[in-house]
Amino acid sequence: MSCGDIAADVIIDCDNPIKAGTENRMIVLNRTDWNNGAIGFSISNNQVVESIALATGKEGFVYEGKRNSITPKYELVKTKFSEDYKHEVSNKVFDLTIATKKELMAMAKGSFVVLVENKYKGATGEAAYEIYGVDAGLELSQNVREINNIETGGAFDIILSSNDEDLEKFMPKVLFKTDFATTKAVFESLLTAAV
Repeated sequence: MSCGDIAADVIIDCDNPIKAGTENRMIVLNRTDWNNGAIGFSISNNQVVESIALATGKEGFVYEGKRNSITPKYELVKTKFSEDYKHEVSNKVFDLTIATKKELMAMAKGSFVVLVENKYKGATGEAAYEIYGVDAGLELSQNVREINNIETGGAFDIILSSNDEDLEKFMPKVLFKTDFATTKAVFESLLTAAV
């Protein structure tokens, strides 16, 4: 079988139809913490992450949104000799404290991995969590605040995206272990500093 051969049907699940939207928080990890962690991949599918153990003292950070303000997307970027993917996660930051400004300024200099929880979970939870920026990282490509924007209340409008010169080789990886409850526990564990 060549790399371009397909091997399975793709059908609509009438009992569990797909649903748009994300939950109102995402976890942002420094890419160096991801790379220095112990990431467990599925033996049968290297696009599925089953476990994440960050190094001692490291943790993920919650960025909250509301009303689908967390907007992830990815798209195929096909060139003559490669098939890559551009990952992007945008969000509105509804906080104007000095600490938040400091974090956003630091973010402009970093590289990140972002975990997003979809509203659509799939029949067993296999579609609940996606991980953006695993192979190349995401960079802050936009940070705009329109103070008089009534719709956003003057929130920061940020975009974390793949660098156009360093795209991902795959779609976002999936976080899934056994079922939704087990997978959620892996997701939540990232919010406590590893010991």
